[in-house]
Amino acid sequence: MTKPTLPFEPAEYARRLAAVRRGMAAKGIEVLITAIPENIYYLTGYDSMGYFTYQVLIIPLEGGMIFLTRALNLDKVLLTSCLERVEGWDDLSSPAEATFRVLKQYKLERMRIANQNDAWFLSVAHYTHICERLGRAELLDGSGLIEAVRLRKSPQEIACIRHAAKAATASLAAALAATRAGTHDHEIAAEASRALISAGSEYLGHSFQIVAGTEAGLSFETWGRRRIKPDDCVYMEMGGAYLRYHAMISRTVLVGRPDARLVGMAEVSRAALAAAREAMRPGASAGAVDFAARNLIARAGFGDAFKHRTGYSVGIGYPPDWGEGRIQSIKENDATLLEAGMVFHLIPDLKIAGLGGAVCSETVLVSEEGCEVLTPFSYEIPRK
Repeated sequence: MTKPTLPFEPAEYARRLAAVRRGMAAKGIEVLITAIPENIYYLTGYDSMGYFTYQVLIIPLEGGMIFLTRALNLDKVLLTSCLERVEGWDDLSSPAEATFRVLKQYKLERMRIANQNDAWFLSVAHYTHICERLGRAELLDGSGLIEAVRLRKSPQEIACIRHAAKAATASLAAALAATRAGTHDHEIAAEASRALISAGSEYLGHSFQIVAGTEAGLSFETWGRRRIKPDDCVYMEMGGAYLRYHAMISRTVLVGRPDARLVGMAEVSRAALAAAREAMRPGASAGAVDFAARNLIARAGFGDAFKHRTGYSVGIGYPPDWGEGRIQSIKENDATLLEAGMVFHLIPDLKIAGLGGAVCSETVLVSEEGCEVLTPFSYEIPRK
C-alpha cells in the first residue's frame, strides 16, 4: 500500500524521536509508554478521533516504536503514520493485558519501563493491571519527556500555526460582523463556525467562546441561545486548527453603553496584553512576562478580576484541550527562560461574577528578535 503524504518529512519525525530518546537515556529509561494523543501524533503523524479508546505508543531506547490500538484502527495507522510495528486489541479483550502481551512479544518486559503518569487517557485500572502483570509495584514516571521536546516549535510547526491563525482571525472577523443588539449568541457562533471551517480549520481542541452579559463573568462559558441586549459586553475567544496545530485570538465587543467597569476591563485587558507582549523575548522568564501584565492590571484596580495565568503554550491539541498549558504557562514566579521557537497564547482576561468579562488576546511566537504576533488583528475595541 502506498502511504499518503505525512504532515511532516521523515527527517522531522526522526529528529523528534532522537530528542525524546536522549531525554530517556538521561533518566535511565529503556522503554517509555505514552497514551497522550498529542504525543502520539507528534512522534508518528497518526491523527484520529478514536483516541478516546485505549491506545499506547511504546518507545524503546533502540529499535522501532510500537503502537497498540483498537483493532479497527489498524488499517488507518498503517496508512497514515510513520509506524511499521502496530498491534491491535479487539473489543472482547483487555487492552491492558494486550499491553503486557506486546511488551513480552518484543522482549521489553524486563527492561526499565516508564509510563507517562500524567496521561489523561490511561486509567488507574489499566495501569495497575500492567504493573501486576509485569510483577512491579509501579513503573518509572516518564511524564514530561516528550513535552520538553514539543515546547520549542520547528519552522514546519510554526508554518502550521500560521495557517491556524488565519482561520482563527477569519472566525473572529465573522463573529464581530454578526454581533449586534437583538441577535442571539448562537447565531453569532453559527457565522463564526462557518467562517472557521471555510478558512480551512479542522475541529478545535475545545469550543470557542462567545458569551455576553453576566455569564461572561464565569469561566468556560459559551453560547447558549441568549439574546444580545442593549448595553451588553460580548466576550469572544476564538481558535483555529491546522494539522492539529492551534492558534487563538480574543476580543471584546461593547454593545451600546455597557457598565463603565466593563469598558475599563476591556481597556485594561488590551493594555496588559501589550505589556506582556513587550516583555516577551528570548531569555526573559515566564514569570517576568506574567508580572508585566499582572502588575498593570493590579495598578488599574482590577487585580481581583484576574484569577489565572497570563498565557500558555500552544501547538498540538485534541479535545478536551486546545492548548499546551500542561507543558508550559506564563504564570507568576515561573523561572523558566523563554527560547526562540516557543509559541504562546497570551490571554489576560478579566472576569467579575455577576457583572461580566472582557478580554483581548493573541497568539505570539518568541522569535530571535523578540516577539512576533501570529494573529494580527485590530486592537481597537469594537463598538456596536
